[in-house]
Amino acid sequence: MKVAPEPSDNLAKIIGKDLLTIGRFPLVLLVLVLCSAVGVVLITHNSRQLIAQQEQLLIERDQLDIEWRNQILEENSLAEHSRIERLAEDEMQMHRPSRDNEVIVQ
Repeated sequence: MKVAPEPSDNLAKIIGKDLLTIGRFPLVLLVLVLCSAVGVVLITHNSRQLIAQQEQLLIERDQLDIEWRNQILEENSLAEHSRIERLAEDEMQMHRPSRDNEVIVQ
C-alpha cells in the first residue's frame, strides 16, 4: 500500500525516494536518454553552423567566379589588336612602314 506524501515533504525528496525505489536499470536508461538528447541538440547545432558556413563559402565562390569572368573580359579587351594599333599610333606616333621603307633581313 502506498503512503500519501506528507505536505511537509518537498518535491525533491519525493522524486528522490521514487528514484531509489524503482531500481538502477531505469536510472541508467534515464541518464542514457538525457545524454542522447544532449547529443542530438549538439549535433543539430553543429550541422546548422556548418550549413551556414557552406552557404557563405558558396556565395564567396560565386563572387570570385564573377570577378574572374570580368578579369577575363578585361584581359581580352586590353589585348585586342585594334586597341594596340590605336595606342601605338596615338600615343607613340608609330605608323606602318610603306613598301619603300621596308627592309628585308635575310
